Amino acid sequence: MPQPDAPPPEAPVPATTPAQPTPGTPAETPPVTPQPAQPTTPPPEVSPPTPDIDVPSPGTIVG
Repeated sequence: MPQPDAPPPEAPVPATTPAQPTPGTPAETPPVTPQPAQPTTPPPEVSPPTPDIDVPSPGTIVG
């Protein structure tokens, strides 16, 4: 009788909810920093290509 009672309580203890929240909280903090860094790269890449393409296209047609 005592044996079967011991296994059941052991399973629910390790699988408690507190274990999930711990790894979830720290993982949410790091993702916040990478987000602002990504947006910085896209703007510079989009601005240079626009002027470069607009300048050569009209120049080639005129020449």
